[in-house]
Amino acid sequence: MTSLSKRQNVFFIFALSAMMWLTRGHHLASLAHLPDASWAIFFVVGFYFSSFAVIALFLAQAFLIDYLVLTQLGIGQSCFTIAYSFLLPAYLSLWFAGKWLSKRYALNLTSFKNFIFAAVAGVIVCEFISSGSYYLINVPGAASIGEFMSRQALYLPHALLNTMGYLILALVAHLVITAVAHKATPPSKIKF
Repeated sequence: MTSLSKRQNVFFIFALSAMMWLTRGHHLASLAHLPDASWAIFFVVGFYFSSFAVIALFLAQAFLIDYLVLTQLGIGQSCFTIAYSFLLPAYLSLWFAGKWLSKRYALNLTSFKNFIFAAVAGVIVCEFISSGSYYLINVPGAASIGEFMSRQALYLPHALLNTMGYLILALVAHLVITAVAHKATPPSKIKF
């Protein structure tokens, strides 16, 4: 994997944070609001940063944004239940998927397959944890596997499409930046 300088790391963290602040808190995408990029951001953070401090920063930002949306805009009251605490393992599943991919990264077809596998698996696990916990905790006694699976059939495709859209954009940006960096590096300094 391409390593970043300290300055590049700071810039990248700032850019990802800005993306989270711009997109999180809107429950429906529209012409005025981009879809939530949080899930893709947690995956990308796992790919580029192994430090738990960085993921903690993004987890704290996600909570702060949700808190502000709830207290200042009055949106999402039904989301702040005990099930909200399950977002921690849900988001960490995306982070671990990104970390898993970073250890298998190369510029080849196998790496692209690993990217698809890690991204799809991370989104599925995240969706099952976040939606599953919300459903089981907020529908006590009336929860059923059949209804949960029908809800997954409704929500999982949207989660996959939204997150994969951002991740494909991130992949393209990564490939372009990597190609430019390799072009700018003198041939004697390229390591294989």
